[in-house]
Amino acid sequence: MIKALSLFIVVSWGAIAQAASCCGGSFSFPALILGDDKAQVTSTYSYSEITDDVLSSGQWMKRDDGNQSQTLKVEGALLLADSWQAGISVPVISKKDQSHSATSGVGDLSLYLGHETFPELQYSRWKPRGVTFLQVTLPTAPSIYDEDATNSNKIRGRGFTSLGAGLALVKTWRVWDANFSSEIHKSFERSAEGAAYNGKATVTPGWGTTQTLGVGWNKGDLRLGSNVSFLYEDAIQIRGDTHSTGQNQKHFTWGFSGSYMLSQESALTVGYSDQSLLGNPVNSTLSNTFSLSYQQRWQR
Repeated sequence: MIKALSLFIVVSWGAIAQAASCCGGSFSFPALILGDDKAQVTSTYSYSEITDDVLSSGQWMKRDDGNQSQTLKVEGALLLADSWQAGISVPVISKKDQSHSATSGVGDLSLYLGHETFPELQYSRWKPRGVTFLQVTLPTAPSIYDEDATNSNKIRGRGFTSLGAGLALVKTWRVWDANFSSEIHKSFERSAEGAAYNGKATVTPGWGTTQTLGVGWNKGDLRLGSNVSFLYEDAIQIRGDTHSTGQNQKHFTWGFSGSYMLSQESALTVGYSDQSLLGNPVNSTLSNTFSLSYQQRWQR
């Protein structure tokens, strides 16, 4: 059961932590090894379509411009020692809308280091199994702050180097399971240049966080689960010939997934998430996402 749970958490966290498409995404959870494995590789295909824009005032604006994106994300994790693991996440993104031709390329690259800080050495009715982690996200894709990103379809990254830390907890009770995660990250200042800034500007982001809570039901090789995630990002300030104090960003994402164990070492997951159903989003571009994932694991 813990193997099916680890698959679900990897897939759902990878798809659920999304930000406004104008910014190309936000901090996302890594493909942590949460079971008794020495290595794993996860491939996830996702299809997203923007449905709404929510302004800083809270006003909703319906989107109907065919703004769509497809992402193939490959994530790998390897056990370095009994409690330590390292990994990498590489997304390849294709975007299109009605006014611009489709573009594709690599998104922001993520590297991470995890530690099984709360191992499950003996059975406990309440004590969860837990992993803490550090993650660095590198601005390896065009962002809204780059001169060559002349339209929204060319924007595949957030544009900042970010460093984050977090905790992931999982617990099972026979056919039921639960998971919780919490992370906080800091994005670092950068420069920008172009007509949008009337020359040169300094762009200063801040702190952000993502919180996720999920539950699942297991029957044999099948698992059905649902989760809710909350994302918050500090306002981004721009200083230079153009000045802006920005506005913070926040929204909820609801997700549902079904996982099936193809074998002891592999599984398939389908998922759906919606960012327009819960809470009162602010300064966000909301989307619906369908995903299909395959994971291969190698036991210790």
